[in-house]
Amino acid sequence: VQLMKKNLIRYQTFFTTILILFCGINPDLFSQTEIPAGNVSGIWTFVNSPYQINGEITIPNGDTLTIEPGVKVVFMGHFKFNVQGRMMAVGTKEDTIVFSAQDSITGWNGIRFVSTPNTNDTSRITYCKLQYGKANSGTYYDQSGGALLVMNYSKLIISNCLINFNTNIGDPDYTGGGAICIWNASPILTNCTISNNNGTTGGGIICWSYANPVISNSVFTNNNSLDGAAIYIGSYSNPKLKNNIIFNNHATDNCGGIRCFSNSRPLIINNVIVNNHAAFGGAIDCRDNADPIIINSIIYGNSAGTGSQVFIDGGDSDPSFLYCDIEGGKDEFKGTGAGSSYNGMYTNNIDSVPLFADTTHGDFHLTDNSPCISAGFDSVEIGSTWYYAPTMDFEGNPRPNPSGTIPDMGALESSLGHEYIPTPNAVNEVSCESTNQLGQNYPNPFRSETIISFSIPERSIVKLEVFDLMGRKIDVLIDNELQQGEYKVSFDAARLSGGIYYYKLTTEKSIQTRKCMVAKY
Repeated sequence: VQLMKKNLIRYQTFFTTILILFCGINPDLFSQTEIPAGNVSGIWTFVNSPYQINGEITIPNGDTLTIEPGVKVVFMGHFKFNVQGRMMAVGTKEDTIVFSAQDSITGWNGIRFVSTPNTNDTSRITYCKLQYGKANSGTYYDQSGGALLVMNYSKLIISNCLINFNTNIGDPDYTGGGAICIWNASPILTNCTISNNNGTTGGGIICWSYANPVISNSVFTNNNSLDGAAIYIGSYSNPKLKNNIIFNNHATDNCGGIRCFSNSRPLIINNVIVNNHAAFGGAIDCRDNADPIIINSIIYGNSAGTGSQVFIDGGDSDPSFLYCDIEGGKDEFKGTGAGSSYNGMYTNNIDSVPLFADTTHGDFHLTDNSPCISAGFDSVEIGSTWYYAPTMDFEGNPRPNPSGTIPDMGALESSLGHEYIPTPNAVNEVSCESTNQLGQNYPNPFRSETIISFSIPERSIVKLEVFDLMGRKIDVLIDNELQQGEYKVSFDAARLSGGIYYYKLTTEKSIQTRKCMVAKY
């Protein structure tokens, strides 16, 4: 009997293979698993994929569902996936787990972590694709988070996921998050792409209320909403946004990039926010006592009817900008909270074309002559709190690079650091190969005084000068004939405002230039 069973399996396998190879029959027909409404747990295996969901399903409190790499989870109708226990959907780069809908128009109702008990271990959604989720029925929070709703629960890590073509539909005053809604929760989201989602508020992600997630190393592009097309940060939410690239998002009303609202205090550090569009506030919108802290970020090329880069509504919102590249500077901030009403910290920012590699194709690496190289800051104290640049960049490269230099602005760290320093246009000279050695000043950054060291191989007329970012001469430290040797010169910047400066060593045979940072905070 056992031999007959084995032979039968062999014949079935052979017949199935013949049908697949020669008849073009979908192999999923032979392996699909039907999942009825109710509780689910255990292991969903690749060999039994796809899993066709025929009703609302729930992982019960205390149970775990493990989903193997390569599994397809197909919702046959507009059904929820509730998680009250633990979900381990961990795919690989080569074998992504897919959550999707049989009918992309009807969609499915997303994964819902709503008041999941904290007694469960951390859930993980890794190397997954979440698409065609629609939050458009039920209560106001059911109408939020097209692909994912995280409410009153924080033990969740979302990483290396593609979350696209999701939607939320409802009252924009009470719903949001075309892709993800986070509500009174602090999950971690990293290395994800959030694209082509549509929402009432927060086309990509909404941090609705008391939401403090860490969102890092992710791309937000082609998301659409009424307000906050990429990210909406709501009342009393203090998320940390690090190393993100936010581009080509569109809001019909307020803010194509990041909208900060109602007593929110987000930290936005080493982000790229470019080419977003809205009626008000192309990149950043602040209102109702929202005070974000924005450091080492590039805010450029955004557009709006009013406030292409920054829109501040009301005098009670005072965003702080430190070591950022902001097109037009604060003189171009718009709204009733701009101009003389603006009282935020605005320190060591520049207004220069960032010179990305290829924005058309989404390549936001800095080219070698970008003014954003070594123009950021590794640590800064605001009030009694220290803020630090991420130690790794968007691609996982060390920051700063090389070690010991000043970090770049933006999400992608150049490998040039102080090894390449562009000379200001007004100086109109370039460095040459020579045996002269112009050292990096120390300390750097510095508040008032620093030491510049250099050496010359032979007797020469020597000039050591300091210039500002516009190429205007600030100081002449040396203008004399010197003998061969090593020298150290003190540079006193106590009278200067904080920012980036250049010092240039000129001899009879060569010119060398380096950059330094005066820190006034």
